[in-house]
Parts: sequence; structure tokens; C-alpha cells
Amino acid sequence: MAKKKKKMIKLNQAIRRFFGDEGFDEGIERVPSETLIALAHTLGVFDGTTDKAGLIKTFRRIWSEGESDNRALIVEFFHHEGKIYPNPKPKEKPHEREEKIDEFLDAFDISADERRELHAAFIDVRTRKITPEKIAAKLEHLRYVGKRETLEKALDGKLGYDDRLEFYAPIVYTLGNERFTKIQVLKTPPLNERRLHEEDIDTLTAEIALLKQTLTSQKQEQTDRFTATLDPHRYLSPGEIVSALKSAPPTASESDVPLPLSVLKRLLGETANLSEHGDDLLIETTHTIELPHTSQTIEYTAHHTLDLSRITQAVWKQEDIGIETMIAETLEEEKRLFFAELELLVSECRERSRLLALEEERLHALVMETLLPFLSGTLHISAKTSRRVLFAFDQKIAGELLRRQRQELLARTVRDFKNLFPLARSLRRKLILHIGPTNSGKTYGAFEHLRKAGTGYYLAPLRLLALEGYETLKEHGVAVSLITGEEQLIDEDATHISSTIEMLGFETEADVCVIDEVQMIGDRDRGWAWANAIIGAPAKTVIMTGSPNAREAVVALAEYLNEPLEIVEFERKNPLELLRTPTPIDAIEEGTALIAFTRANALRLKQQLSKTYRTSVIYGNLSPEVRREEARRFREGETQILVATDAISMGLNLPIKTLLFSKADKFDGQNQRFLTPGEVQQIAGRAGRYGITEKGYVGALSADVLKKIAPLFNAQPEPIRIPFNVMANFDHVMLVSNILEERSLSAIIAFFVDNMKFEGPFRAANLESMQEASAIVDRFDLDMRTKYTLATAPLSTSSPLVMASFERYVRALEQKKPIAYIPPRHLGSHALTMEELQEAEDRIKEISLYLWLSYRLGEYFIDAEKARAFRGELNRFIENSLQQSHFVPRCKMCSKPLPPQSEFSICQSCFNKLNRSKQGVREGARAPLREGTAKKRPYR
Repeated sequence: MAKKKKKMIKLNQAIRRFFGDEGFDEGIERVPSETLIALAHTLGVFDGTTDKAGLIKTFRRIWSEGESDNRALIVEFFHHEGKIYPNPKPKEKPHEREEKIDEFLDAFDISADERRELHAAFIDVRTRKITPEKIAAKLEHLRYVGKRETLEKALDGKLGYDDRLEFYAPIVYTLGNERFTKIQVLKTPPLNERRLHEEDIDTLTAEIALLKQTLTSQKQEQTDRFTATLDPHRYLSPGEIVSALKSAPPTASESDVPLPLSVLKRLLGETANLSEHGDDLLIETTHTIELPHTSQTIEYTAHHTLDLSRITQAVWKQEDIGIETMIAETLEEEKRLFFAELELLVSECRERSRLLALEEERLHALVMETLLPFLSGTLHISAKTSRRVLFAFDQKIAGELLRRQRQELLARTVRDFKNLFPLARSLRRKLILHIGPTNSGKTYGAFEHLRKAGTGYYLAPLRLLALEGYETLKEHGVAVSLITGEEQLIDEDATHISSTIEMLGFETEADVCVIDEVQMIGDRDRGWAWANAIIGAPAKTVIMTGSPNAREAVVALAEYLNEPLEIVEFERKNPLELLRTPTPIDAIEEGTALIAFTRANALRLKQQLSKTYRTSVIYGNLSPEVRREEARRFREGETQILVATDAISMGLNLPIKTLLFSKADKFDGQNQRFLTPGEVQQIAGRAGRYGITEKGYVGALSADVLKKIAPLFNAQPEPIRIPFNVMANFDHVMLVSNILEERSLSAIIAFFVDNMKFEGPFRAANLESMQEASAIVDRFDLDMRTKYTLATAPLSTSSPLVMASFERYVRALEQKKPIAYIPPRHLGSHALTMEELQEAEDRIKEISLYLWLSYRLGEYFIDAEKARAFRGELNRFIENSLQQSHFVPRCKMCSKPLPPQSEFSICQSCFNKLNRSKQGVREGARAPLREGTAKKRPYR
């Protein structure tokens, strides 16, 4: 990886030699069209077009993709051409910056020290970015910092980041005849930031000094009340009390003063088996436990970790210590963990011996026979022990398993896809399809069936909707578990499971299964999950909910499965009206949702609206937690306007009265295209929620967008096309691997796509992302199951941060090393730039990947709890950032704010300058640009 990065840096430096020390994106614009066409032929990307703008766009994309081979070819092309395309802009003279700084500083009334600091602060800033306003802001900051330092010195304290003054206060302790003074650390409440800026030093010093005295007096009174309760004491002698108080750290509260280990041993009645470890007490006890499915028992030493703070507080408050209860709790928890570890081990052995169909008694006997020699008196199955047991287990069943595999090989080649789900085929299933537009109650009706069923599944397209389904069932008193790729909330008594659709297990029978948003079966990337669920859901009744364009697809599947299908049609509960005229952005009302189709446009609209309205923003790159919080703020009236991408089109119930489209086209992952009728209707249906508003309204911000949206609003959506995508499961992968004796996963996936044929309306799923991940894991020495697990992980291939983390994980797995989660070094209260916000969003994706892998490769991904904790911090950071109003897009060339509706990275003025510069370089080789060229640029 380091070598590749070094090579990329050299290529970036090399290309600058041909472009007057400018980067590729700027320099390529000065290359004549005929040279660009020759370069396209050299790279093998010439498609017949001679349009210079199109060629430049193509080369910029190729360069930005970062393939070193392509970049090397481009550099070599210009090297052989031997021409230089110089930068027409004059270079900045070194002395100009200092002259400009001095000129601006002369306008300020500043001291010599302030002049030196300001000069140093701006000496490395580009001349065109140095302004009087920036110097004034920096001067104000320097004076404010100096004021804080003066206050700290005058008040003998330290102002923290939260504007609270921390200071030392002498506190007198009186215990009988014993009297001594201790220094305590106290903090004031947060000081008023505006007053810290504006009030004079003397006034602030006097007020805060008085506040210190008050806080010191209050602390003294609190201490006096505390010491009055200590004579006599239920547990401690006067000497022990005085000794503990004198040695307590300055920050310790009265009820949490540390006690020596000797005192704790006396109080707890433990001597040899009690030890202190950080904030915990460790106690060892010996117990016997009976193993499941066998008559065997094992004796083990239990290690109890007790909360030292809890015990200390109980002692000082003279409450019952309750160590027996704490030991019982930890003992029960240790047993629970052991049985969970044992069940995981047994489950893995069961999976490895699945073809043998072992009875539970024999399976457990084989597992315990291999496990007991490794336990050594402890009740913990470590990752190392688990690997040893699995290796020994594999050795025991190897011969029998090989014979069974050979017997089953032909049976596994059956290509009738429905037979890959034997439990579903054994049930006499009934299929029900709830179809209708949004806000028609189809999902509500399905949930009514689900919550009344004895057992059931709810399968959602998004983690956010799975969580909502989980909470809805819990609110109705249903015992339910939540299972998603990165989160599991397991209720041992659960009768229902709410999960994302990819997490459906096909081995446990249920009464009812609800499959939400069934029209997603036509999705290019995820449709396979809906096809698998409809075919393989192990439920007696399968209820599907979706839009009317899913009818033909579900009917075709029911005919293929030869299962009865009932179709229930729903009508929208309140009307939805299309506005006849556009609604300008300065005329929108509260309760309006504006729809953008990119993150950048959503943030730009939020920035524009935040000057007038409290605004929520939702887009797909946000984590489910942040999307949910933003939706809650809008739902509960904390914000007045919602700006969202089409991420709100599925399932989010929001009090939207009017929904306005800002654009009528979107990028679908491959192409920039206009919206379809189904997409317009699905998004528009979010307006006018039943029970909240009597009618919903749909419109657009501009006349041209409204003109495109209007016919789509009433058009008939195109039915979902057949065949359906299905995913290569691990059995398919191993089948191909065994028959072809192939160990390259990427080669197996390629073979699967090209050659696997199915009976019924199916085809191999679109597996580009899986193939990309397979190419990475194939570089490492891993077993096929681990490779497959990694290749099916939720990778965000567009994020360098996520891909770098993925490669680190794969490398560690090859070395069988534990994989720690590495958190960001520093988070402020909110993002200061859009780049910082993007990085935080990417780090959420990194955590999602880590947690997803931790549920499947838990013995290596050891920091799941730490990752969850930082996900909470990152979510708060993103949420705080979205509530700021400083994400102002600026021109990359002159740093001027871009217009609110601008979709480009430079301003019109700079674009015109570039055009004039290009015309000068061409020296009349081409005709002048036609009027309007500056505005009519292709999609990016």
C-alpha cells in the first residue's frame, strides 16, 4: 500500500512538469482537442466523440480513479509528445504577501506584540486569501485568549473548554479531636461566553472571585454535614476514616473516597482470594457446573469482578454492602457467558457436521470430548481454545464427512433455486400481497397480522425501519429480538424477530413473515435479498407489502413456487394534490420537505434555508441513528423545514404537508437520469400523512422541474421486470470451488455470474461490489469461508477510509491477530467544514463494517463495544454539525461564496477567466465559445 501511494505521488509530481506546475485537472484544459483525441486512442477509451468538454471529463475521471497504470500511461504520453502547456497565471512574488500583511496591519490599533503574532499567523497564507476581516477576527481571538490567560492568573485557576473555572479550595475536616485541611478541586458553572468577550477584566475578576468564595463555602458546608455522619461509623474506625480522607485525591467526592485493600479485606471477610485491579475488586471462588446433554460435571475457578466504587460508596453511606448478591450476579453472568460460548462452539461444530445430521447427544459428546482437555479449570472458551477444539473436531469427523460429501455432491448441483430452502418447501405456505400507494395502511395491516401471530418475522429494507418495527412490536407487548448486520438486541424469550432483510435466517419456522417494500425485488444491487426471502421465508403465512408495480413480479414468483397468492389492494387514506405553479424557496411554509438527490445539494439547501427556518436534513450517507434523530426533530416540531434526498422514500412517517422537488433527475450509481414515475410517486407519497394533515401537496421549486414532475406524478409506474437477481450463497461458492478445484474467490464469482443457470425466473445477482472485495481478499492466505464472509461485507468502495480499514482487517485475519477498532484522534463539538462532516460519515460506515464483521468473526474483532461507543460520539458530532449553519460552499479558485443553487465548484467569474485563458493558449486554433457555454456544463 505504501509503495502504491509513493508511486502515485511521483506521478502527480511528474504531470505538473507538463502543465506549468499545475495539477492534472487544471492543466488538461489547456491541451488542444487533437492531442486529447490522440490520448484517448492511447488509453483505449476513444468512443468516437470529438467534443473537448466530454474528453476532458473522461480524462479527469480516469485520473481521479487513481489507477497507477492509467496515470503512468498519461504521463508517458505527454513525455513522448515533448510539449509544455504553461500556466498563464503569473506566480505570486514572495514580497507581495508581506507587503499586503503590513498594509492591512497599519490600519489596526495594535501593540508591537500583537503585530508580531498577526504577522506570523498570516505569513504562510496565500496572498489572495488575506483580508482585513480575517485579520480582525484573528486579532479579536488573540485578545480574547490573552484576556482568558489574565483572568486565570488573577483568579489562580484554569478556564476549561466549557468556560468553567477550575480552582483549588482549602477545605477543613473536623473529626472529633482531629482537624486538618485538604485541597479540593472545584469548578464553577459555565461562565457566560459573551460576557467573557465583552466585560472588562476587573468586573469579571471581582464577580468570579466572589463565586469562588461562595462555592468554597458551599463545599465546606457539604463537608461539615458529611463528617457529622461519621461519628460513630458502622464499618470504619476513626483512624481509618482520617487516614482515608487525608490520602484521598483532590477530585474525590465524599461518598467515593478510596479505601485501602486491608480495610476492604476486613469488611468483606476475604483474605487470600481478594485483590484490587484498577476500579474493580477481583474475588476467586470454586464451583461445579453440569454440562448440557451429558452427565458430566466440571470444577472451575470463578473470577468475580466487583465494582469497587459501588462497594466504597456503600461503606461510606453505611449501607449494606451486599457482596453475596454481587458475587451471585457475577457468577450467574459467567455461567451465562460460558453457555453462550459453548453454544457458539457447538453451533460451529453442528455446521461443520451438517451433512452428517448428528443427533444432539452425540454432537455434544464429541464436542465435550475435545473441549475438556483445554478448559484447565476455567469457565471460559477462548478464541484459541475454540480453534483447537474445532481442529480436533474436524479430525474426528473428517473421514465420515468426506464420504457424505461425495454422496451429496450430485444432490447439491440441483439448480432449481427453490429447493435450496428445504424448510420453506416443507411448509404449506400461503402468500398474501398488500399493494397500494404510500399512506394507504398496507404495512399497518400486515403488522396487525404479525403482532397477533404466535411467532413471526418482520423483514425491513433498512436498519432504521427494522428498529422501528422492533419498537412497534415491543409497544404492543410482543417479545421481540432485533437483528441487523451490525446490531443485535436478543430477547431469550422472543417470539418475533425484526431484522433487515439480508439477515433472515432460513432454518427456524414461524407463523407469519412480513416482507416490507417488496418492490425492492427489482433493485439492481439488493433485489436478490427480496427474492431469497419470498422464496425461502420459513413461515406458514408470508405477507408482502409494496407498490402496485410489484404485482406482476409477485404473481410470477407465486406461480413458480406453486403456492396460493391472495392480493389485497389498498387505497391512499387522504388525497395528494399536485401544485400547478412552482413554489420559490423564499415562499415555502412550515411543514415543507425539499427533496434533493445529492448530499451536496441537500446541505446547500439547508444552508440557504437555515437563515430563516430551523431545518432538519436527511441523506443516505448519514447513519440510521442520525437520520432518525433528524426525523424526530422535524416530527416533534423542533425544526420547521426538512431537506432530504430520496432516502426518505421508504418507511419514514413524517408530518410533511407539502413536498417540493428541487430537481427532476438523479445519479443512480451508473448514470445521471430523469426520475421514473415510481420514484416520483414513492417520494411524493411522504406528503400528507394520514391523521396529521387532511391533504398533501406536491410541487417543485422551479417551473422546469415542475414541468418534468407533473406527468410522472400521474403516470403508470413500469412493472418490475423478470428475471430476478439471486445471490451466490456459500454453498454455491464451495460447490464451484470443489468441482473446479479453484481457490480464488474472484474467479469463482466470475464463473458463477457467467455460467450458473437456474430453473425459474432467476439470474445471478449483480456482483460487482462482491467481485471488487474478492479481488482484495484473494491476495491473502485465508480459508474460503472467511473470504466469502469478507466479500459479502457492507463495503463502501467509494470511501478511501473504509477501503483502507478493510484491507487492514484482511491483513490481520491472515496473520490471525486480534483486530482493534481505531477511533478518530480528536472530535470537536461539530464539523468545521464539509470535508470534516464527510469524514465523520465515512467513519460511521467504517464502524458499521467493523460491527458487521464482529458478529461473524467475533474472535478477531475484539472492540465491538468500543466501536459502538464511538459510533454514538460520531452520531452526536454529525447531529451537532447538521444543526450548524456554516457549511457555505466556496469557489475553489477565489474562495468567494457560491450562489445557493450552484452545482459547481468554481464561481462564474473564475469560470469565465479560465475560458479566456484557454482561448489565449489556443491562439485562434478554435472558434470562440458560443454564448451560454459557461452555464451549460455536463453532469458531474
